[in-house]
Amino acid sequence: MEINEYRNLKLILSWNGEKFSGYQYQPHAFTVQEAITNAWNVFSSEKVTLCGCSRLDAGVHAQYYVLNFHTKTTSDCERIVRGMNGILHSHLALDICVTSAEFVASDFHARFHATGKHYRYLIWYGFSEHAFLTKRAWHVRSKFSPEKIIEVLKEFEGEHDFAAFRSSDCSAKTTVRKVMSADAWIHPIHSEMIVIDIWGEGFLKNMIRNMVGTGVEMATGKRSMNTITEAFIHKDRTQTGMCAPAWPLTLMNVYYDKEEIICASEKKAQHLVPC
Repeated sequence: MEINEYRNLKLILSWNGEKFSGYQYQPHAFTVQEAITNAWNVFSSEKVTLCGCSRLDAGVHAQYYVLNFHTKTTSDCERIVRGMNGILHSHLALDICVTSAEFVASDFHARFHATGKHYRYLIWYGFSEHAFLTKRAWHVRSKFSPEKIIEVLKEFEGEHDFAAFRSSDCSAKTTVRKVMSADAWIHPIHSEMIVIDIWGEGFLKNMIRNMVGTGVEMATGKRSMNTITEAFIHKDRTQTGMCAPAWPLTLMNVYYDKEEIICASEKKAQHLVPC
């Protein structure tokens, strides 16, 4: 291989989103894209253009995030993982981890080739608290039946026009999206925590947070039980609920095989105890 030959490098990342203004580069805020670009420049002296699988809002976490870029590096994948983690943790002191590195086909694109994503949202409801879990969740200080929000979420499943559930600055050309599954379950040890899992082919900006915010307001009696039906009809954001906080949201997985996401959504993925 010639030293000047470009190769397409795919990285799998995870991060705590608390100190980042999302993934996408912004001129006056620190983002994951900027952090990885800087770390790669330290590692290889290259300035590269990253292609991320999703923008992600400020404060949102990622358990499994995919990005790719073209590079001239001759380093092997093991050295890339070891070197990048060393730079991110020791040199830059950032809460980002590189799980794996892989050279892939030159036309692979982390965003455009994705067939779907799985997001998880955590809610802690009621008036008790937990030293670790409450901080990771949206604490809804209200008594309501968890079964109610589980019932409400099912209304989002299927293909709908989600115009009423996107942010005002969303630039998507079409607002029709398909939610393959919207599942919720109660923490097996701490019954105050509700775990919401949502699988879909794609999502609008703030769509999941607006879905969760609307669902909680319906479950707590602040909005009528026909709110979602009316929102799909009238496409009016002002008639839906609040945008739920960002920090309880995590990108859990990105899929590049249609059958894989169908299988995962039908099995309701893994009901693992959230950390």
